[in-house]
Amino acid sequence: MAARNEGLRERKKRATRDAIAASARRLFAERGFDAVTVAEVAAAADVSEKTVFNHFATKEDLVFAGGDTRLAQLQAAIAQRTAGTSVLDVFRASSEAMLDTIAAGAGDDRLVVPRIVRDSPTLQKHLAAGWEHEAATLVAAVAQATGADEDDLVPAIVARTLAWTLITIFRAAFDGLLAGEDPEQLAARLRPQAARAYDQLSAGLGDYGT
Repeated sequence: MAARNEGLRERKKRATRDAIAASARRLFAERGFDAVTVAEVAAAADVSEKTVFNHFATKEDLVFAGGDTRLAQLQAAIAQRTAGTSVLDVFRASSEAMLDTIAAGAGDDRLVVPRIVRDSPTLQKHLAAGWEHEAATLVAAVAQATGADEDDLVPAIVARTLAWTLITIFRAAFDGLLAGEDPEQLAARLRPQAARAYDQLSAGLGDYGT
C-alpha cells in the first residue's frame, strides 16, 4: 500500500509541476517573460507562489522545465552504456533522438519555448549558462564512467567536445523552427550534418570509453 501511495503522490507532484509550467509558458508567450510575475503564474495555475518555488527554483526554470530530466537521462545513458558502446555513441544516439522528437512535433507547441527565449535577453543568458552547466555536469559523468583520474584532462575535453556538438545541433534545430521550417524537413536536413560531425569526431574519439 505504501508503494502505491508513494506512486500516487509522485504522480500528483508531476501533474502539479506540469500544470504550473504550462500556465507559465502560456503567460510568457502572450505577454513576454519579463512582463509576467511568478505571482501571476501561481494564480493562473491555481497554486500558491510558494508551491511554484517548491517545484521550480527560479522563474527561468519555468521555461526550461524538463531540462534536468533530459540531462539525467543522458548521464544515465553514459553510465549504463553496454560493453563496446563508446561515449561518442551515446551522444550520437541522443542527437538522433532529439531530431526524432522535432520531426514528430505537432502544432505550434514546439515553437512556444523558442519564441519565448528569442524575445528575452534574460532567458538567452540563462540558456547559455545552462549549457555551460550541462557541459560541466557531463564532464563529471564521463570521468566517472571511464574511471579517469581526478586530474585527467581527457574526460573534460571529450565531454565538452561532445556536449557542444549536441548543443550546436540543438541550436540549429531551434533556429530552423523559428524560421518557420517544416519540422520533418528540418530534421531531415540536420540528420546528415549531425552524422558527418560525429563521423569526423569518431576518428579520434570513436573508441573512447569502450
